[in-house]
Amino acid sequence: MKTYTFVCLAGNQVATAVDIQDLAEDAYRRHALSLLRDHASAETIEVWRDEAVIALVERAGAVLGAPAAG
Repeated sequence: MKTYTFVCLAGNQVATAVDIQDLAEDAYRRHALSLLRDHASAETIEVWRDEAVIALVERAGAVLGAPAAG
């Protein structure tokens, strides 16, 4: 089990909810999709592990991967 932080982002990139879960490594995407179902204002879910964003999950269900380093 690993600890993941899920940040629900509205279309204007404002965080509308934060959820912290201990999950198996293959379960974070499923949980992100459930958050999109539960939070109508969320367009994207940022998935964090430790201090890094490891994935972006959009309402369409596509996993975009980690954002590019700036």
